[in-house]
Amino acid sequence: MLRRVTAWPLIVLVLSAFAISNAGAQRTFVASDGADTNPCTLAAPCRGFQAAIDAVAAGGEVVAMDTAGYGAMEIHKSVSVIVPPGVHAGLSPSAGIPLPGYPGQFGVVLVDIQDTDVVVLRGLNINQQGTVTGGIEWISTHGGTVYVENVVVNGFPKEGVYVQAPAATLIVKDSVFRNNGVGIYGAVAGGGRGFNNPGGILADHLRIENSGTGVRALSEVGLVLSNSEITSNDVGFDVQSTTGHSSTVRVDRCSITRNASIFTLNGAGGGPGGTPYAAWEAAASILNYNGPGTKTGATHVTSYGNNSLEFGAFFGSTFPPQ
Repeated sequence: MLRRVTAWPLIVLVLSAFAISNAGAQRTFVASDGADTNPCTLAAPCRGFQAAIDAVAAGGEVVAMDTAGYGAMEIHKSVSVIVPPGVHAGLSPSAGIPLPGYPGQFGVVLVDIQDTDVVVLRGLNINQQGTVTGGIEWISTHGGTVYVENVVVNGFPKEGVYVQAPAATLIVKDSVFRNNGVGIYGAVAGGGRGFNNPGGILADHLRIENSGTGVRALSEVGLVLSNSEITSNDVGFDVQSTTGHSSTVRVDRCSITRNASIFTLNGAGGGPGGTPYAAWEAAASILNYNGPGTKTGATHVTSYGNNSLEFGAFFGSTFPPQ
C-alpha cells in the first residue's frame, strides 16, 4: 500500500524555526576573544555589547563572560546587561553615540525605550575617553523603567546619568559617580512624576563625589536619595523649576559633607502651596562641613527635625524653622 506523505508538517517546522531565529535568543554573551560576526552564544560569543543587544530577544539578557572593554551601546528595547561579580566590563570608547537634540554631545550608553520597557544595567565600569561627554543618557519622548545597579561612572564633563523622558522611572542603586560635571541629572520636562507619585528618580546607597554638581533636578522631577554620600562637590544639589513644572529632592539617611555649597534652589514662581517651585527636604541625615546654600524665587526647604548639622553652614547659619 502506498502512503501519501504530506509536506505540511515539514513546512510548519521550518517556519517555526525561522520565527524563533528571528525573535532572537533569550540570552546572549560577550567575551574578550569573541567576534561580532558570531551568533553571541555561550560557545561563540560576540565581542561588543552592541552586537549582543541586537541579537537578544526583547526582555532577554546580555552577559559578559570575562574582563575586557565592551564599547558603547544603544538600547531600544527591554534588556538586561549583566556583568557578574569578579568581571571588569569597561566601557570607555573614544567615540560615543551622538545624543539626539544635543549637537556635539556623545554618550557611552544611550537609552530610548517605550513606556512598558524595562532596562537593567548591572556591574558596568564607565570611564571618559576621547570626545565622549556623558555616561548613561536616557533621552526619549516615552517613559519606561531603567535600573542602574553596581555601576561606576567617572570623569565626564557633562553627566554620569541623565534622564529626559516623561513619566520615567529611574532606579539607581549601589553605585559610584565621581569627577563628573553632574553625578545624576534628571530633566523630565513636560510629564515627569513627583516623588509622591509613581515614577521619578529613586537612588539608594550611592557615593557622588568630586563633581561640579552632585545631583541636579530640573523641571517636574521628583527625586528621593537614601543611604548615600554626597561629598566634595562644588554644589551638592541643584534643584530648579521651570514654567509650569516644580522639582523636589528629598534626602533620607544620607551623609552630605564638604560640598562648597550644600544646594542651589531656583524656583520659577508660585510657592509651596502652588506651582511651580523648587523644594529640598532632609530627614535623618548628616550635614557637615558644607558651605551655605542659596535660594532664588519660589523655594521650599524642610528639615524633619532629626538631622545633624555641624561644622558648616546650611542656609545662613542654621536650618530654617521646622
